[in-house]
Amino acid sequence: MLGLAISTVVACQDAAPVLILVDDRQSANIYLPAGTTDPIRLAVDDLRSDIAKITGKQLLVSEKLDTTALQVLVFNLADEAQRSEAVQLHPDLDTLLGKWEEYVVQNVSFSGKQHLLMAGSDERATMFAIYHFLEEYLGIDPTYYWSGLEPAKREQLAWQEVRIVQGEPTFRFRGWFINDEDLLTEWKNGGGTRNIDYRFYSQVVHPEVIRPVLETALRLRMNLVIPASFVDIRNPPEERLVAEAAQRGLYVSMHHIEPLGVSAFGYQNYWQEQGEEPLFSFYSEPEKITQTWQEYAQRWAKYPNVIWQTGLRGIADRPMWLADPGVPQSDADRGRIISEAIQVQSEIVDTLDQRERPLLSTTLWAEGAGLNQAGHLTFPDSMIIIFADNSPGWRWQADFYETERNSANQYGVYYHHQLWGSGPHLAQAIPPQKTYDMFQEAVEHQASDYAIMNVSNVREFILGIEASAEMLYDMQSFEVEGFMSRWFAAHFGEQAEPVHKLYQRFFDSYQMHETSGVPLLLDGQTRSYGYKVLHRLKMQVEQPEKYQEILAQEATPTVESTWGSRYLSDMHPANSLSPDEVLTLLQQQIQSLEGMEGSLVQAADQLTGDTLQFFQTNLVAQHKILLGLNRWLEAVILSRLAMDENNTMAASMHLQRAIEFLEQVEDAKKIASEGEKWEHWYRGDKKMNIVGMIESTKRVHQLMVERFS
Repeated sequence: MLGLAISTVVACQDAAPVLILVDDRQSANIYLPAGTTDPIRLAVDDLRSDIAKITGKQLLVSEKLDTTALQVLVFNLADEAQRSEAVQLHPDLDTLLGKWEEYVVQNVSFSGKQHLLMAGSDERATMFAIYHFLEEYLGIDPTYYWSGLEPAKREQLAWQEVRIVQGEPTFRFRGWFINDEDLLTEWKNGGGTRNIDYRFYSQVVHPEVIRPVLETALRLRMNLVIPASFVDIRNPPEERLVAEAAQRGLYVSMHHIEPLGVSAFGYQNYWQEQGEEPLFSFYSEPEKITQTWQEYAQRWAKYPNVIWQTGLRGIADRPMWLADPGVPQSDADRGRIISEAIQVQSEIVDTLDQRERPLLSTTLWAEGAGLNQAGHLTFPDSMIIIFADNSPGWRWQADFYETERNSANQYGVYYHHQLWGSGPHLAQAIPPQKTYDMFQEAVEHQASDYAIMNVSNVREFILGIEASAEMLYDMQSFEVEGFMSRWFAAHFGEQAEPVHKLYQRFFDSYQMHETSGVPLLLDGQTRSYGYKVLHRLKMQVEQPEKYQEILAQEATPTVESTWGSRYLSDMHPANSLSPDEVLTLLQQQIQSLEGMEGSLVQAADQLTGDTLQFFQTNLVAQHKILLGLNRWLEAVILSRLAMDENNTMAASMHLQRAIEFLEQVEDAKKIASEGEKWEHWYRGDKKMNIVGMIESTKRVHQLMVERFS
């Protein structure tokens, strides 16, 4: 939708405006009927704030309907009193009754005056009507908080006609999963302490950070959020994340390793407070696990619009049998245990959730997909069954295609714009065309009841998540090239075409695994593969006589190592290639990225102000981060190959260059940290942990210097 505002306003300049919200003589007020809910009032606050940014004038809110005065009329038709009043004013609104998130925005005439009507079939539809109008007619970038792009100042807001008619969305539930949110967590201090035995998180995302996250999701017409990883609702600062989302009218749900809100970390906290340390296992400690589920579910149940996550996984996003060696080892037994847990969780929800039909979901990630594909899982009727990608973002797992759809259930998808460990994390990678292909498959395979997208720290993935939001709401009319043209015009003006080509070159630079057809040198993949090579280098230097023995040990599969290769093989496809094959593809990717450098400088020279700043942070910095990481990996591999040839001088030289390349990544991060607002953006870089990568590389290099000098 971005860019339509300009054409709409210009088209109306030649004719006398009919609807005037603001000019030098008058301003409309906003009519909010008595009983308007907080989420709609907060959306109206955003409407007023945006208009004030543009015109300098603040619209007043009134609970008095006055059709003789200029008013913006806001109605939630799910409210019986508001519906009666609205239909009396505009009888055609009765076509929205009972619909899911349908809305209308249009100018209407009463008492010789033009008014702006915003009416939604339900609470969220009413909010979306407001945000759709702001984007399409006022030119508000829905991700303005992250892009830094503010609307142009105007003295008059007037149109000859305003008309938006939005039908029901293609995907009923459309959400964000704030996952691996290391940057959001540490960006602003003071959000509260987390009691979690996990080195990546020490504090809670600050309220000043989660609020714009939620606002942005709503502006993009998302209606669901998983507000953080490993939420422990018994910790007040973490519960506040859920409360903030509920206050904005969003559905709330949980990470797929948190059935009924219980992660392994929450379980451990709960029982440690009672002086016990039971095994985290539904198999060995069913009473303890069930008691914890009940305790947490009671706390979650006080919030409206919960979509309950069910399932059974282990510690830190791993299979449940890794937390309890006593669990039976056959897939059939494992599937039976998970199915029994889901049934118990469903029964707990039935006793606590007062809705006629509580919303239950289960996410088939990793081993869940494998067990489901083999037919080892059973689900209660009415459950939302969520299939996952695992590439990330490049293809669905096999069970998506092979699972026969049951009319008693609903089906949806879990999609990664971000996936730490394999990436992308600090640098975007998935072009909107690929995302469209994936979601189109979801529609074609009857999995469009639900879509949750892993968006991590949000800021890095603005292009992808904006495109996704638009297609999830209306797949039928979404057209990739049309969206891209509008998006780049809105963000880069006259330089839209050359900048668009640079983004495409960046996406095209990623090399693909020939067999799987998925990328193999994303930022996280680069990091993981490089650490593996560094580890072997260290062994060569420290214990050369045992090196072959260590290699043999690494080649021996373990329970810990085989689950990932069995269920998530697409995440690290480079592991199936030889070092020489990886090096060849890596050098091709580096060559493509290096070939962009001159064009990036030329494009930056043509941009100014906020547009230039966005270009620098959203493309230039990410390009430099990825290029530095790729160059580091190239140098590490070359060092390893030199060691294999007993050329210790060359091995040391390559490793010194590897350190320098990572220091260039640190310099690139400074580009996206400029200005007071973004000063500490990378303070929480604990997942990729570039500083840690530098230190690890330096340690191995120092070992080389000490041994071979």
